[in-house]
Amino acid sequence: MLITMIRTVILYFVIVGAIRALGKRQSGELEPAELAIVILIADLAAVPMQNTELPILLGLIPIIVLMSIGIILSLITMKSPLARRIFYGKPSIIIENGRLNQAEIQRLRLNLDEIAEELRLKNVTDLTTVKYGILETDGNLSLILYPKYQPVTVGDLDLEPKSTAELNITLITNGRLLKDNLPLAGLTREDIEKALKEKNISRMKDVFYMLKRPDGSLFIVKDEKRARKT
Repeated sequence: MLITMIRTVILYFVIVGAIRALGKRQSGELEPAELAIVILIADLAAVPMQNTELPILLGLIPIIVLMSIGIILSLITMKSPLARRIFYGKPSIIIENGRLNQAEIQRLRLNLDEIAEELRLKNVTDLTTVKYGILETDGNLSLILYPKYQPVTVGDLDLEPKSTAELNITLITNGRLLKDNLPLAGLTREDIEKALKEKNISRMKDVFYMLKRPDGSLFIVKDEKRARKT
């Protein structure tokens, strides 16, 4: 039992490392070649995990080989348009000038219900408002609407936005100070401690969540469990 647990933990971390090495895409954004590698890695890991008589190295070697193939493939396709087309295919225009491209839809073996669902998910109910509908290589549908149907932006109205597109910077989570984020926020540990004292909080451990907003203000949430204990 202990051997099985150890092998499982080892294989788990190997699989996580292999998937991370392939890139930071979500599973729904994987290209077919990448998805095949992920599926094969999962299947290969299950064999030595279940069969303790099989040396774990026999399970690790194929996983490492597949991971290497994925990395090499990504490097090749990054530099070669021809390789990208061979392994990943190319985007297909299935909607053009408000009309369905029937020949392309039939070639891709799509059905109208799927296309209608994708349009609804993108808040498009009228096909005639779509200039181009492009089926990407990962299966997602990108829509380019006619200019008069596109959402109005601040730039279109010639207005100056009141706020910038800066991000909230997390400083404390579950009582732990995120030191790497302090330079991003332009703060020091002493600044954090001073801000907490102003809120009558003596310890960082008593903070559940703290962040710096784009406007420079600090948002602090106390740890309710610690507050009840005290």
